Amino acid sequence: MVNSGGARGNLLKGALLFSSVDGMVASVLLVPILANIADAFPDAGPWLNQLLSLPSLLMIPTIIITGKLADYVSKKTLLMIGTILFIAGGFGGVFANNIMDLVWTRALLGIGAGMVYPMAPAMIAYLYQGQERAQLLGWTNACGSVFSFALAIGAGYAALFNWKYAFYFYLIFVLVLIMQWATLPNFPPEKKDDKIAQTKVQGNPHEKLGYRVWLTSIDMIVYMTMSMVLLYKLSLFIVSGHIGTSVDVGLATSIQTVVSFLISLVFVQVLKGLKRFTAVLGLACMALGYFFFSIAHSFSLVVVAAICLGLSLGIMFPYLMNRVSTVAPNSKKTFAISFLSMSIYIGQYLSAFFTQFADWVSHGSIRGTFTFVAAMLAICVIIAIIYIFATQSRDRNISMVEK
Repeated sequence: MVNSGGARGNLLKGALLFSSVDGMVASVLLVPILANIADAFPDAGPWLNQLLSLPSLLMIPTIIITGKLADYVSKKTLLMIGTILFIAGGFGGVFANNIMDLVWTRALLGIGAGMVYPMAPAMIAYLYQGQERAQLLGWTNACGSVFSFALAIGAGYAALFNWKYAFYFYLIFVLVLIMQWATLPNFPPEKKDDKIAQTKVQGNPHEKLGYRVWLTSIDMIVYMTMSMVLLYKLSLFIVSGHIGTSVDVGLATSIQTVVSFLISLVFVQVLKGLKRFTAVLGLACMALGYFFFSIAHSFSLVVVAAICLGLSLGIMFPYLMNRVSTVAPNSKKTFAISFLSMSIYIGQYLSAFFTQFADWVSHGSIRGTFTFVAAMLAICVIIAIIYIFATQSRDRNISMVEK
């Protein structure tokens, strides 16, 4: 626990929040300039798509390795090394003379983002408790949404002059690196942490992650797999369905981002009111969102669907992160959060295959795909309600923490 008041306490929170956005913005700067890169390197071939997918792919093993390294290396050290690699990989795109130069810089960026991504929420889990921890985890999602929105717009405008100018935005994280160095406490490696050692002596010296951590990670994989279907289908659905243009696609995406940001700001109030039923609300909102997409023939209903999905994203991410930081034993918190973070990218990877399966079930109909996903999510809502009631007495102590 730390003193969260005063200027230094606020700077510490700011450093943790800004440190949490690396993984969220790893590829967001590249999306607006991808067409420019294709024009600059016409022989890029399949490597062009790898510029987007490679960072996420490399983040998966890096996240889990970093979680284990925290046993032997200070979390602050790992976080700062990851930030340096992230800056070097991102800004390195300025010096790219061919497509392979960009591929190597994106690989470095992915490794850096993979080191940073689990460390920031792990530090929050160690430094704060109860409502304050839940609030900060909600704000990390809001902070990532703001950064993604602002950097995507900035990169798009920078590309009007020169597409390489977009990579200069990665230098913003030099300020984040300075904040990390100046404000974050020096965490001892977890193998040498006296508090964790004392916990092991008082309790089980061979603590395991526990089934709740595994279940929460599986929840994240399933959630990400289903939520990402929209990424593959939204543009085609709106444009090919004559509901709107590419401008409307961008507007729907922006509405989803803004709603996710707003609900993240009040996440702790939602959690305090609904407790474990917060997840039910998050899943139900996504189910409704896909259902509204399946019946939408006007852009107004698309907006309603985007609002529902934004609510879901703003609820589920901080809820699952808070849940795993609550149920994981102290000696395994960093590894548990790393495992949950890795689950996000596993879900993203599996979403392509799930989308193909949903297309097969719906015989290629986008509306049918949305209906199928909505039905799967409705089943998840029912399973979640049954699980909550079945484990209510056993998880009563955990629920008290979430109040």
